[in-house]
Amino acid sequence: MVARSHRGLVRLHNEDCVECDQSNRFALLADGMGGLMAGDIASRIAVEAAGEALRNPQDSIVGVDLVENALSAAHLAVSDRAKSMRYTGKMGTTLVLWARIDTQDFVGHVGDSRLYTYDQRGLVQRTLDHTVAQRLVEKGQIDKNDTSFAANSHVLTQAVGIPGLFRADVAQLETSARVLLCSDGLSDLVGAEELARIMATPDLNQCADQLIKSALDKGGRDNVSLVLIEA
Repeated sequence: MVARSHRGLVRLHNEDCVECDQSNRFALLADGMGGLMAGDIASRIAVEAAGEALRNPQDSIVGVDLVENALSAAHLAVSDRAKSMRYTGKMGTTLVLWARIDTQDFVGHVGDSRLYTYDQRGLVQRTLDHTVAQRLVEKGQIDKNDTSFAANSHVLTQAVGIPGLFRADVAQLETSARVLLCSDGLSDLVGAEELARIMATPDLNQCADQLIKSALDKGGRDNVSLVLIEA
């Protein structure tokens, strides 16, 4: 596993947070909601709480239930901090995780941070963005090429820490050669074709560096964070 997180070229602060735990076989990435309060705190708390839940699972909780429990722990932790800071409803984050539990791989996510897999079949996006734009596409009301898609592409319909918006998606994954977790600072700027080309880079550290460079070369208008895993 390797991780990278860059402030980008426009934002004053980095509100992303990443964690890799190779011994416990999981990775986490959160992107604090910049339009709200204390996004950097929200993302850090979410990662810490989810990581603790994965490292120290409750008795008999495994598989999908363990991933769901980790995401719920993150939501509760961010919500509690928001209450203590009087930011209730104004402090949230995305969260995406990869975990290998026994011999099975799982993905869980809330928001629009993504997980991709890469192998001989190519690059495949395994998460579906929790955004107003994606919901409208699913309902057939807009096309991804419509201007209204871009306008709603960052309006989240699900988030960690926001009352009424927390709902996690969890699924089992087929084992792939590589896994990429990333914030939208990468996926917004680097298209699928270029992502796939860079993901073919043999050295994992060089691959991570090239992904960050590609986003920065395209303007780096947001924080850019990623985790790469050779699974």
